[in-house]
Amino acid sequence: MGKAALIIENCGKAPLLLRTVLVCMESYEERYGDRMLTLELLQKMLLNAAVALKDNVLPLCELDSVAGDGDHGLTIGRMADAMKAQVEAGTSADMKELLDDLSMAFMGVNGGSAGPLWGTVFGGFAEGIDEGVAELDAAGIHKMLEQAKEDFMDISKAKQGDKTMVDALYPALDAGMACEGDAKEIFAAMAEAANKGAEATADMVARFGRAKNVGERSLGAKDPGAVSMALLFTKMAEACQ
Repeated sequence: MGKAALIIENCGKAPLLLRTVLVCMESYEERYGDRMLTLELLQKMLLNAAVALKDNVLPLCELDSVAGDGDHGLTIGRMADAMKAQVEAGTSADMKELLDDLSMAFMGVNGGSAGPLWGTVFGGFAEGIDEGVAELDAAGIHKMLEQAKEDFMDISKAKQGDKTMVDALYPALDAGMACEGDAKEIFAAMAEAANKGAEATADMVARFGRAKNVGERSLGAKDPGAVSMALLFTKMAEACQ
């Protein structure tokens, strides 16, 4: 039973206006749940993702060796270290600042395009949060995701089907924006969509970036950028409890 329902149950003779407001609150709880995204929860989610990304450095390098230069995992490992360090430092005042700090940290990571691309995504997340906001409901998370996609589309011409990180990123963002549940349900939807997108890249021929030079030799192998992006959202969702 939600908080509003408990109040309603214990105030049977409350004024009609109050009861109407409480019924509306109960309806909102039923539709959106009560799991808000807060700084504490976001930190927990990011730390969980950082550990998993660091543990997958070698597999990501092996995937990248099929059509790239084999260093994607190393870059992701550096980014995971930066993520963990920033979260554990505890110097970010709120979610907006933490995501902006991570964006800048990723931008400064050497090794391929992953740093700037992830930096753009996280910068979009930060930009989508209003100043001074301490927690995000579904509408707030939707705004954050929408801004991230808009910012990424401004700097990348990659499209779904090109066999890039976009094949996991865009489905994840779209699924999150379409989900009308609470934070837990939104990130679960994002993780599911990202993993489906990453899996689908195994059947694609690379058409963007350096990988396009190997043509059909990339068939059968998943795109490392899509896999690392799916791993990020999966581990964030797991910790959103």
